[in-house]
Amino acid sequence: MSNHKRSGGLNPCENFSFFSLLRSSRVMAPGNYRYPEVKSPLRRQVHGPSRILKSGLSSMTRGVGRDLSTRQVSGNGFGASFLTRNYDLFKRNAIDLPLPYRTDREVTDADDECKDVEMISTDTSMESVENVAMEVEEKAEMGNRLFSEVVNLKNGSLMVDDGSQANSSFVLNHPVTDVTSYEAYTKVVKSAENRTSKLKDKGFGDVVKERGRALLRSLFSFSFSFWKQNEEPVEDVRREAFLPLSREEETMVKRAFSASDPTILVAHENSNIDITGKILRCLKPGEWLNDEVINLYMVLLKEREAREPKKFLKCHFFNTFFFTKLVNSRTGYNYGAVRRWTSVKRLGYYLKDCDKIFIPIHKNIHWTLAVINIKDRKLQYLDSFKGREPKILDALARYFVDEVNDKSKVDLDVSGWRQEFVQDLPMQRNGYDCGIFMLKYIDFYSRGLDLCFTQEQMPYFRDRTAKEILQLKAE
Repeated sequence: MSNHKRSGGLNPCENFSFFSLLRSSRVMAPGNYRYPEVKSPLRRQVHGPSRILKSGLSSMTRGVGRDLSTRQVSGNGFGASFLTRNYDLFKRNAIDLPLPYRTDREVTDADDECKDVEMISTDTSMESVENVAMEVEEKAEMGNRLFSEVVNLKNGSLMVDDGSQANSSFVLNHPVTDVTSYEAYTKVVKSAENRTSKLKDKGFGDVVKERGRALLRSLFSFSFSFWKQNEEPVEDVRREAFLPLSREEETMVKRAFSASDPTILVAHENSNIDITGKILRCLKPGEWLNDEVINLYMVLLKEREAREPKKFLKCHFFNTFFFTKLVNSRTGYNYGAVRRWTSVKRLGYYLKDCDKIFIPIHKNIHWTLAVINIKDRKLQYLDSFKGREPKILDALARYFVDEVNDKSKVDLDVSGWRQEFVQDLPMQRNGYDCGIFMLKYIDFYSRGLDLCFTQEQMPYFRDRTAKEILQLKAE
């Protein structure tokens, strides 16, 4: 036991001279010395309660702690005997000093997005207050808390302990430098548990769940609106294909059907087609369609596409004379006869850039339709009686190869294109509606629709076609 009496403080000058001599001189303390690498203290910021030391002792003890924490002295030399004599004195001075603390309250955000959830630390112990959003590097810099360096005197040696016997040791105010120690790990675990309990008390879990529900609702509403946007145009186009005639339009069509034969009801300047009363009456129920009505309607479909290119497929509509020029019963296939029909100067586009090409086919007294479906890479034949004509599709395949080679100088291979004789299509149940069936095949395909009509709707389509021709506008 030391015989020194308790004093109010130590002379910093005396202690400074002794410890400086202890550090610098080798002859004053016999024994073997080992100088491990001095680890520079981690940079830290004060985030919580921190002990305020007296100026005299803190300056002295910091020097002692810094020196004693980096070396181990063994033997019965001067340094060990001095510490033995003054152990109780150091302990009493450390315990009896007043320990003022800063008890500032610190607010930490639980989450950047949950700004309404805050956590206020009220811990006034010597534990550090850690930010909830602390990064991994900040967790490593645990310099805010105090590490207990214990000076144990055992067999005349000076050793640095891990703080497990803090009750019987001299505690120095020194930051934690070994962040991989067991004490650092337990501190982090305890801090995480405290944060978890405080977040639960603040209802943080309910906030996160509510935000998750809101996100799911927003995603569902977006997907629903996306599907609805994709479906609505199709429904609009389908509805437009069956728009009923108004009373005024029905009256106009009836009057036109009653017009005299030579009366010119309408004239289309670009196509140079005049529609007289006699020509228009082919649209009355029970009549066969003629070339003038079919050809003018094809022109009106092209004009409709030009008005609303985003609403309709890009198509080309040949007139009723094209195929008879291409394939003549006497001369056979003749591309030269129609080569100039599709010049870029005349059309303003190449046929190969279209989605579909429609070719009306007239067989004695029956109308059918052939389609060069470039979009789906196939050749189609539609007959309201479900007939098949492979030679027609062979001739059109040959024509398309010649056309692309002539206009674009490209050797096109259509050997892999499929020939399709469409069977799932509306069929006529009489001997005179083949022409109007053919026009509706073209109309619906150019809209991108399936052939969703029946024989019962043919009277309506006849009146509608007459109305569109009289107005010179296909709808």
